[in-house]
Amino acid sequence: MALLRSLSLTTAAVAVALTLTACDQIPSMAPADQAANKQACESIASTWNSMSSSLGSGNLLQLPATLAAVPTQIDAVLSVAKDKQLTEALTSLKTQAQSVVAGAKPDVAGIVSAGVGLSARCTILGASVDLKIPQLG
Repeated sequence: MALLRSLSLTTAAVAVALTLTACDQIPSMAPADQAANKQACESIASTWNSMSSSLGSGNLLQLPATLAAVPTQIDAVLSVAKDKQLTEALTSLKTQAQSVVAGAKPDVAGIVSAGVGLSARCTILGASVDLKIPQLG
């Protein structure tokens, strides 16, 4: 009976471990991946804070010109990032910036949502970044 219980507990533990390993919510523990993700978070912080400041300025006519370099800056960060959730948040931010650069009305909620996603994921990844939310008003 003890052997059966031990086998059941071992099987359950292995199943949980495999499930969590396959889950993209849990960041990689590989030192190289951790370093790359922290670098990506630190690199995007200045881009995000410039973008946030531009949004908060209220000068929407200048926004496309101000954000023109953002997609390229995000591409550079994407080339470093290893975490799936981080790359999804970065891609969302890039899409929002490209839309504004192309002349679309800024989707402030979408941009803020991407920033919140970046901030949350960078926190999970252990990066100490201060991503400021646009002060609209």
